[in-house]
Amino acid sequence: MPQFKPFKGIRPTEETSQSFVTLAINQYTKEELDQTLKSKDDTFLHIILPTWDDTIEDSKEKFSKVRKNFDDFISRKVLVQDKSSFYIYQVSQPDGRVTKGLLGLVDIDDYKENKIKRHEETLERRVNLFADYLKESHFHAEPILLTYNRVQRVDLLIDTEMKRKPILKFSEENGTQHSLWRVDNRLNIKQIKDSIERLEELYIADGHHRMESSERYTKHARKNSEDEVYGNEAFNYTLALLVTNDDLIINDYNRLIKDLNGLSSKEFLQALEESFEIFPKGSEIIIPTKKHHIVMYLDGEFYSLFVKNSLLTTKGLSELDTYIFEESILKNILEIKDTKKDKRVHYEYGTRDKSGVEALKNKVDNNDYVAAFAFYPVNVKDLQLIADLGLKMPPKSTYIEPKPLSGFPIFDLKE
Repeated sequence: MPQFKPFKGIRPTEETSQSFVTLAINQYTKEELDQTLKSKDDTFLHIILPTWDDTIEDSKEKFSKVRKNFDDFISRKVLVQDKSSFYIYQVSQPDGRVTKGLLGLVDIDDYKENKIKRHEETLERRVNLFADYLKESHFHAEPILLTYNRVQRVDLLIDTEMKRKPILKFSEENGTQHSLWRVDNRLNIKQIKDSIERLEELYIADGHHRMESSERYTKHARKNSEDEVYGNEAFNYTLALLVTNDDLIINDYNRLIKDLNGLSSKEFLQALEESFEIFPKGSEIIIPTKKHHIVMYLDGEFYSLFVKNSLLTTKGLSELDTYIFEESILKNILEIKDTKKDKRVHYEYGTRDKSGVEALKNKVDNNDYVAAFAFYPVNVKDLQLIADLGLKMPPKSTYIEPKPLSGFPIFDLKE
């Protein structure tokens, strides 16, 4: 059973939070990033600014400067440190969707022993880069998102704590609200810890690269520790946000293709008939209605593609339309063998509604791509099944929310 423990979170005060807290850096365009840095002082982005400073060539120097910036924010009391706590993190979106979860630490050994299960392959370059970052910065500012099967006792504990006023609140420009509660009562901490640690397993929903990088950081820290390692040191853990599988939001991740591999549209449709029942739907925008229903846009027309039963033969993976699409269309018809690197296929996360499909349509109509494919969102039970079977999803099969803010709070690996 996986461990779950509290930590001494480092976070902004109520006064500094509105300027300090930011979105994860990959959610900004270059222009938005520059504007945020110019318009605000003392943001989390200012701490990690050296990571994209092209005037610093040595990566070790870049990441060491990040740590110096972090320590400076603490010394100036832009950031404060709590006593050992769990945190409740809630995200309320403008469309009414609300997700809440528990922030705490999970044990890297539990990940190595498959008590924390994965469903994605990782890219070696990204893993190494973030591991190098951790070796010099020694802090986690963005939690790995884990999911678990709902536990009624945990729900009751969370609901009770949330009756109090949150210690921090932050509003994005789009209206999304982020709220944070601290759980520091010893009895409540023990009840939460005991309840989570009764679970047989946890599942990575988002953050596979960060988890793998954390494992490498832990290995490095153990090897280079001047003292005997007992297993309870901070470097043996990583920051995680635990969300129930009922609260986890999985959006669609769609595909655009550059060409039809020399086939005419008619020949391409004929090739699709081997794997799909095809129904022309005209020019009006449609969305997938269930698993194994893929929507295609080609030559100004929409088509409903329904997977034939003859394709549903691979345990676990056959539950994933992205896998079926990759095997039957990308590899078999379009001869795209390396779906991670081939530039003929582009991945675009969706919105679960017509606006996402309309965005795909516009890119095809603008002649950026020749065809688009929209998918029904992957079910969390299928995500867990893939992880239980030790299998891996195709790249970009899920776009998962919530997306936690950076620095809300931070786990110091030197704790």
